Amino acid sequence: MNGMADDDYYDVWLDMLGRGSRPRFLALVLDRAGVTLGLDLCQYVVHLDLRGPMGVLELAELVDRNHPKVSRSLARLEWLGLVERGTAPHDRRIKTATVTAEGHRVVEAINQGRRSLLDEAFAGWTEHDRVTFARLTRRFSDDVLALVEAHHPE
Repeated sequence: MNGMADDDYYDVWLDMLGRGSRPRFLALVLDRAGVTLGLDLCQYVVHLDLRGPMGVLELAELVDRNHPKVSRSLARLEWLGLVERGTAPHDRRIKTATVTAEGHRVVEAINQGRRSLLDEAFAGWTEHDRVTFARLTRRFSDDVLALVEAHHPE
């Protein structure tokens, strides 16, 4: 497709990316979740919960922060009892972080906050529209990921 339709898709995509990552939106999710942890710290806990044990450098690259900031944040999360630090099984020089049971509970609360907002946003939608939106969004997300992985294989 060419022309205006492509611009419409592009605009919607940018809106979704931008609006979903704005601090005000994320603060609303945390408010709905009843989580008082800062946005950066929540981001680290969520990524660790999704991806399992991870080293500081890997997490820093994932969240686009510098190594010292992530290291300090992980120390804070460890002090709060939300992550545990250990060594990587393949290289004892690498210190990893893993979410604790309490950290997982925080992530579950955040997920519930997201679900609450989605339920509100979809309140006026028909079941058919919701199912179609989910199917097409999944297809779009998978196609974009395939492009990224083809261009930058891990």
